[in-house]
Amino acid sequence: MNMCIDARPIQNAHRTRGIGVLLSNLLASMGRLVAGDRVTLITLRGKELTRLFLREAHLETRRIDRPNRFNWIADHLLLPRLVRESGVDLFLATDMNSYLVPPVGVKVVSLAYDLIPFIFPEVMASQPLPVRIGWRINFRKLTASDLVIAISRATRDDLVRIMGVDPDRIRVVYPGIDHALFNRTNASDPARAGEVRERYGISGRYLLYVGDSEWRKNLRRCLEALRGVDRRVKLVLVCGRALTDDRLQGWISEYGLGDRIILTGFVPDADLPSLYGGAEAFLFPSLYEGFGLPVAEAMACGCPVITSSVSSLPEVAGDAGLLVNPASVDDIREAMVRLVEDEALRRRMATDGVAQAARFTWERTAAETVGLLRGVLS
Repeated sequence: MNMCIDARPIQNAHRTRGIGVLLSNLLASMGRLVAGDRVTLITLRGKELTRLFLREAHLETRRIDRPNRFNWIADHLLLPRLVRESGVDLFLATDMNSYLVPPVGVKVVSLAYDLIPFIFPEVMASQPLPVRIGWRINFRKLTASDLVIAISRATRDDLVRIMGVDPDRIRVVYPGIDHALFNRTNASDPARAGEVRERYGISGRYLLYVGDSEWRKNLRRCLEALRGVDRRVKLVLVCGRALTDDRLQGWISEYGLGDRIILTGFVPDADLPSLYGGAEAFLFPSLYEGFGLPVAEAMACGCPVITSSVSSLPEVAGDAGLLVNPASVDDIREAMVRLVEDEALRRRMATDGVAQAARFTWERTAAETVGLLRGVLS
């Protein structure tokens, strides 16, 4: 196999977000499966990148590091030429800016994560006109891909319904999680747990949220629901932007929860298992997710999960989570109260969650992805 991969999402602003985490783990795991294959990576000029593949070459491109609404135009014009120059048989497009109509003689496989701008019109409307045009042009190119790999069935269904992608050209490959880090052994280490919780000022019983503070994450309803839960139970919000999010601070004040909310700010991955392990439940009733990695991470650590009955989240949680209507404060509150009050339920969900999370490994993700790539070429 002679392929070209756009590796820039693990170098640019995506690197600490879901796309960057997914792609860095996927490529590292793929590197162990394609040792005999030639791989050319499109990278950012001047940005260091750890070697991922045995037979690895680079085609560098220059992108403005700061956010720029016209970046997609450079990709629209430059990428086809770079792919042709690489002399490859297959191109793996890894983010919306790298989708392209297949050049002559080159197969194109595209990764699709979510369709947030098209699911929520307010997201599309909030962007400058050049960004809206870029989104529409690049996502429409998915219809020309030889194959689209969606990270959930929900994303696959959105691609068919919204973008008009031929369902026969879509395959679902779930992401994985790092089981060497997220596991019950790490989560239940008492010495480590005590040190971590003391560092973030956490004591007593608590519910846990890990993620962003944007409106799609549904934190306002979580805060409103918390008012109906035993006042001795706090809510720990692991969110780098929470400390500077005035809207979130306003909700905390509005609902009189100042003494029940712990804002940790940014938390390194190494600390997360201890936080998952000590929580009564993990709270993630998002309005929409392409996949929802934190749900799988929490389950792997034996933390009971409350999540949404919409988008991809039922696929991640399976029968191991409590699924709620994310638009219903009462639903969210009832699930929180159940888990806080029912220790037997928590134990059962912890066991079921570990089994469910075991389905999601990077080795499996890489093997299925490489199998699909070889299938397209054959």
